[in-house]
Amino acid sequence: MKWLIPLLLLFCASCHHSHWKHSSLRSGNPDQDLAKLIYPASNQNSGIEVEITRFGREIHGYINVKHFTLPLHDGNAHETTLNIGSRSFVITLLEGGQRARLTENCLDYLIQSLELKASVLLTSGHFSESLDATNFRRHYDALLRNPRRLLPQNLVTFEFY
Repeated sequence: MKWLIPLLLLFCASCHHSHWKHSSLRSGNPDQDLAKLIYPASNQNSGIEVEITRFGREIHGYINVKHFTLPLHDGNAHETTLNIGSRSFVITLLEGGQRARLTENCLDYLIQSLELKASVLLTSGHFSESLDATNFRRHYDALLRNPRRLLPQNLVTFEFY
């Protein structure tokens, strides 16, 4: 009985829920494998969703908002500003204004911040999101790995007559 409480506490501590969501898809050609890591927006009206994708060996980062549009940078319809902590980046605004692609420097800084800090604050205009960096490295490593290949003995087949 004296071991029950410490074991219960250890079990509860190990059941930490991660906000990061990872998915991957393997094709016949490794250069066309696809993987995606998403941190969903905490608020549909003012939150920022972060998306990191891998297509083959290329890695890209995006931010998405669900309602309204991201603010323009100096009136330019193709740029917006993203603040990661105290550092500011001008990034490409995609058509529709609700999605923007991170520059290589911006993505590198975001990944580095997520690896070194417990949380990272993103802001763009009135949109903001505090990213919980817990388990980020584990999910990012999974993004970089090739997805598992299904073996033929694991496939289910159907025959129609």
